[in-house]
Amino acid sequence: MNDINYFHRFVSKKDETKIKPNLSVWSYTRVSSKDQYDKNSSVDRQMEANKEYAADNNYNITEEFGGTYESGKSDFTRKEFTRLIEKVKSSRSKPIAILVYKMSRFSRTGGSAIGLVNTLVEDIGVHLIEVCSGHTTMTERGKIAIYESLFHAAKENLEKKEIVIPSMIASLKAGIWIGNCPTGYDRYGRKVTNEKYFSFKQRIVINKDGELLKEAWQWKASGLYSDAQIIAKLSARGLSISKQKLSSMWRTPFYCGIIINRLLDEPAKGNWEPIATKETFIKVQQVLENNISGFQHNKEEEARPLNRLLKCNDCGSHMVGYLVKKKQLHYYRCLKCNGVSVNAMTTIRSKRTGANELFIELLKKYSVPHEIAPLVKLQLTKIFNHYNEGNSANENALTSRFAELEKKLKALKIRHGLGEVDRETYDLTFNHLNDEIRNVTKELNTLSPKLSNLEKLLSSAMDVLTKLSQIWDSSKLEGKRRVQKTLFPEGIYYDAKNHEYLTKKVNSFLYLTDYLSNSFKGEGIKNPT
Repeated sequence: MNDINYFHRFVSKKDETKIKPNLSVWSYTRVSSKDQYDKNSSVDRQMEANKEYAADNNYNITEEFGGTYESGKSDFTRKEFTRLIEKVKSSRSKPIAILVYKMSRFSRTGGSAIGLVNTLVEDIGVHLIEVCSGHTTMTERGKIAIYESLFHAAKENLEKKEIVIPSMIASLKAGIWIGNCPTGYDRYGRKVTNEKYFSFKQRIVINKDGELLKEAWQWKASGLYSDAQIIAKLSARGLSISKQKLSSMWRTPFYCGIIINRLLDEPAKGNWEPIATKETFIKVQQVLENNISGFQHNKEEEARPLNRLLKCNDCGSHMVGYLVKKKQLHYYRCLKCNGVSVNAMTTIRSKRTGANELFIELLKKYSVPHEIAPLVKLQLTKIFNHYNEGNSANENALTSRFAELEKKLKALKIRHGLGEVDRETYDLTFNHLNDEIRNVTKELNTLSPKLSNLEKLLSSAMDVLTKLSQIWDSSKLEGKRRVQKTLFPEGIYYDAKNHEYLTKKVNSFLYLTDYLSNSFKGEGIKNPT
């Protein structure tokens, strides 16, 4: 009874049924950047190594993942990595292991990656094999080695960041752009895929699309054009752009030469020519604030041309146009003040004139009657000549001074050539005369330009001012808005109590012609000269 053999009956016996071993493995490969993918064939070498390892160890690669460039800074922002993990979890026929050439190719997230591997091994039953070292999670020692490799990859990534990020910040502060340029620009530099853009020093240049976008920014800043209209105008000029890209462009400071980057605490000035000035960019933002969508359909807008012009006199906010679908009637209303609304158009049942017709009445007040148009034109000619007399005299004096300096400079060069003036005296005198010439040129450039076609210009202006309301009424939406913006740059105000428009600022020329016109209608006008 003391024989130990007695206890064999209690030992679990192995199942004698032969279990076919699982020799299926999956392969995962990647590089971090497109540049690596295009130039160093690293992905191909990883694939070869994985296949060689599988063949040497009698494994069969049944699925391949990756094979492209994906940044390792985060795991589940990588499409191929995410596809791999999701398929491992959902597949009924799971592999025994995933082959990865090196753990840094699998992940660089450290603790997160270790947790993920532990889940794969312990909960799902799928192992990881590092091909370059032969380490595998199938053994406890191999598992620890894999974890150490993942930790080392995370540490290596951190050390790279500590070197690279300060360098990137310094570059951004110096005005150097990092990454691809938006539409309208070509980037020249060292890291480019097309050799025609290679340059030892970064240069960002406006291309032919950018020249067209310069106009687009001016159109948008004017407030006269919707995004739909701008897209159509650009398309007619050969540039196709989606409404999403155009909308994004309006909100991208790059176009006015400003760098915004999450690595920087504040904006930086870029080293490239802006497509839009800072002033234009700000104007566009103001237009967008008054029109959130920025993309409008002309069919509805044609019925409400006073959008972006009409303001509430009580609070100063823009009145918004909208359509009551049930009645098929267009209105303007203030979103802040209760009861401040007005029909866009006069209807049979309307008790008051519609907003559009009321605007026509306003334009009629500023129109110049045909019978006094010649008198207004004559007076405008006198005013123009009066205010330009001083400029003409000043221009003559500056032109004479410029000719005199040019004569002295020529004489100096001749005397120096004949040896009558030494080099030091020549240089001092030459620099002095050049400074004088630059100053005179600068003054000449600040003078008002001459209008040789003044007669033609004023005749055209009078023709427009005698039929101002008809021109607006017969114009399409784009034309109406151009007239509105030109005449009333700060908008018009609707006084709901008195059902009338108030103007706080009008175009200076319109103000002058209105003043002259009313003076002729009344007691006459005194000669301002």
